[in-house]
Amino acid sequence: MTRTPGGSSGGAAAALAAGLTGLEIGSDIGGSIRIPARFCGVYGHKPTHGIVPTRGHIPGPPGTLGEPDIAALSPLARSADDLDLSLSILAGPRDDRAVAWRLALPPPRRSALGAYRIAAWIDDPLCPVEPEMRLQLEATVAALRQAGAQVDETARPAINLSDAVRTYMQLLWPIMMVGMPPEEIEALQSQADQLPSDDDGVLSRMVRFGTQQHRDWIVANEMREQMRVCWAAFFHDYDVLLCPVSPFAATLHDHTEPQHERSVMVAGKPRLYTDQFMWAGAIGIALLPATVAPIGRLSNGLPVGVQIVGLYLEDRTTIDVARRLAEARGGFEPPPGY
Repeated sequence: MTRTPGGSSGGAAAALAAGLTGLEIGSDIGGSIRIPARFCGVYGHKPTHGIVPTRGHIPGPPGTLGEPDIAALSPLARSADDLDLSLSILAGPRDDRAVAWRLALPPPRRSALGAYRIAAWIDDPLCPVEPEMRLQLEATVAALRQAGAQVDETARPAINLSDAVRTYMQLLWPIMMVGMPPEEIEALQSQADQLPSDDDGVLSRMVRFGTQQHRDWIVANEMREQMRVCWAAFFHDYDVLLCPVSPFAATLHDHTEPQHERSVMVAGKPRLYTDQFMWAGAIGIALLPATVAPIGRLSNGLPVGVQIVGLYLEDRTTIDVARRLAEARGGFEPPPGY
């Protein structure tokens, strides 16, 4: 194998695509369900945060009882129907909360693909997608229109993608630092204290955000809540948003450099390896449901997928659009030789 199936649920997605299993469970804090599903040409669903209990999941360390921010658990499958069925089994309150509340996800907003109001944010100057991938996304928009759906390619939530990505990093890195030895945290704090104020690079964000004060986290969390209000207003006018999962296809294995120094060639130009987390992170911090559906392949045979994002707790709607999209375009295709 020369290319990554994605992480951290890459093994699950690859096993699904190869026919070794019919259903898998993954976790997603930075796209770890969505990116493997997209890289391997299968379906994946990142649920609304909090509707699938995370107790017993690793990480954090064994025995962790707290519910991690951003992270969500849910299924990967070879069809949207299987996503829907498995989510029905997984979603609900923890046993200690079931005495007081139940989960009743609303049904899909529409009963036909042509009735959906769809926004398409298929590219952005901050994180442009691979040109051939953009053609696949544009073809998907055209197929949706042909099916009768209303598709608006200019509609955007009232958020800035750059701000969303930076806020995501600020909320993410404290989670990733949990369990680090105190001496390593102290070393990072010393490094953070010496950073120039205008240094906002990938490594600097990790160091600065991983050692931030709680009051700084509270400010970032408030920024997230402001963004969530914008998302809710957006989904008053649109049923779902289509956007990329990542800006490029499955990358070649490369461990020659630390992650923050790796690059990927896209359209003849180097792109940061960490760019693949931008679209996933901007959606993840808003705690929204997002379903990944395969929509075709590049000329080199690598799968292409689209991220279908919906309103908080409207998981059934994003899965339904993925299901109906298979009728117009895409759907799971076994990899060559399987």
